[in-house]
Amino acid sequence: MTNSTGMTLQHALSASPKLFPLNIDAEGRYVQLVGLSEADYQAASFLDNRLLAANTPQATVPWQELAVAASNLPVRCHFIFHISHVGSTLLSRLLGSHPSCFSVREPAILRLISQGNFQDRLQTFLGLWSRTYHPNQRAIIKATSFVSEIAVQLLSIAPDSRALLMFVKPETFLPALLDGAMSDISINAQSRFERLQGKGLLGEVRLDDLSPGECVAMSWLSEMESLHEAAKNFADRTLWLDFDEFLKQPELYLQKSFSHFGVSAEVQSLIAGPIMQRYAKKPDVNYDSSFRAKLLEASREKYGDEISRGLAFIKRHKTE
Repeated sequence: MTNSTGMTLQHALSASPKLFPLNIDAEGRYVQLVGLSEADYQAASFLDNRLLAANTPQATVPWQELAVAASNLPVRCHFIFHISHVGSTLLSRLLGSHPSCFSVREPAILRLISQGNFQDRLQTFLGLWSRTYHPNQRAIIKATSFVSEIAVQLLSIAPDSRALLMFVKPETFLPALLDGAMSDISINAQSRFERLQGKGLLGEVRLDDLSPGECVAMSWLSEMESLHEAAKNFADRTLWLDFDEFLKQPELYLQKSFSHFGVSAEVQSLIAGPIMQRYAKKPDVNYDSSFRAKLLEASREKYGDEISRGLAFIKRHKTE
């Protein structure tokens, strides 16, 4: 790139979040940028390759040029950290409906960084993810669940940030995961197991010996450990949110969430609107708290033995 083109990239990056860093190659030499409108951000449940379509504007730029062009971008964001399958996308959509909030859901590169890749580039990417379309907005980054492992690092790099810590109790997590999300458990079991082992929490337990319910329970423990670590280090900047309690009193807990992020909001219309009646990851699918409750009850009847095994596993190994 010529200097003039470099200045054009710097101007484009500072003007808006339209150029989104989607992928980085294995050697870290190039970054793929895609063009996203404000509506694209609002629609996306995941900021990863699922965004790509035949007509998606794309460009590949050398990392060094991107780093220079983005070097003055401020890190100015908040976070949603969570265990899996606890309504974090729903909450992100509700918060993002307010004009002061700009929701950034699950950047793919953040997943790579949480797994130990390109950690020296985290501040640059946080600056890119902090950009908003309007000057009065604040970006709220909803991380993928396993990204919570670096929540302390993220909160340290963004010193004025705040975070929601979303969870459900194991009595809800076990039936929810056993009846439809075991692929997530299987894919991430090894890394979650190793994280707990690294903290000395599993003793002589072998991953291969765990039953399905125990494996789900192990995943709950691993993800909750990460959230507890964030809360311990940043007690004044984190807010716990039990999704089951949220569904019982959504206006109360949505108001608390907005207030935690310093936003004054009228929440009744948001709760009464269509977002609460749809499956957040696929907004074209009808889904509400009553339907969720029926699915959980059916799963409890179907997987009662495994749920009991999982609860016993947590009782043996839980530290807090």
